[in-house]
Amino acid sequence: MLKQNTTQNLSFYIIIEKTIRLIPIIYIIFRSLVRFTNYFENDFFYLKNIFKNKKINIIDVGASDGISALFFLRNLNPNKIYCYEPQIIYFKKLIKLKKKYKNILPFNYGLAEKNSIMKIFYPYINLFGKKISLLTYSFPVKNELEKQIKLDFLIKPRIEKSQIKVKRFKLVKSKIDLIKIDTNGSEVGIVKTLLPVIKRDKPVLIIENNNISIIFKILKKLKYKKYYLKNNVLKAHNNQNNANIIFK
Repeated sequence: MLKQNTTQNLSFYIIIEKTIRLIPIIYIIFRSLVRFTNYFENDFFYLKNIFKNKKINIIDVGASDGISALFFLRNLNPNKIYCYEPQIIYFKKLIKLKKKYKNILPFNYGLAEKNSIMKIFYPYINLFGKKISLLTYSFPVKNELEKQIKLDFLIKPRIEKSQIKVKRFKLVKSKIDLIKIDTNGSEVGIVKTLLPVIKRDKPVLIIENNNISIIFKILKKLKYKKYYLKNNVLKAHNNQNNANIIFK
């Protein structure tokens, strides 16, 4: 399900962010700066209501440059954050974060049902002869990326193909309380490989709104229900086009 990417529900912030996303270079600058703030997707702030000040362990799939890990550190009370990120540029930033925050545990690969090399597609722009990639827009399906670019950008970036390493999830000893998945279309396979820890620990999941009906069929067997956030209240999710869906 495609949606225009935005982080905040407040109308003023939506207008600002949609404007920023129209031009790739402005989005790149904004995205590089925003990780130093507490600006984030509104759905995630509700996690504070769920966990209060409880000490928790988190799995972060699609950890990017650590933006979500930083959000968890600022707003929740994480004991360990297992960060899975296949892009080497972002992984290096996670390593730097680990030097400051010892509870960040980075892994330089994505998660999938089996170990393999996966094709991905991402946009890029040329600026003064230098190629600048928008790796936050990495998609496993080119057609889906093209649709998202058309939805978000006024000035259209070009598309490049690359490869990433993905692995089956290796069960961790720690009890997992929260799983976040944001991978632009690979969520079903990730949920499947995480089933051992989901069955064992029954964590809360917050998942980008892609292929949610398929994911719900899997999690429903484990007594999960799905929710979306409206006016800071969790409501039963049917087919609402929210950015993220919460499973409890």
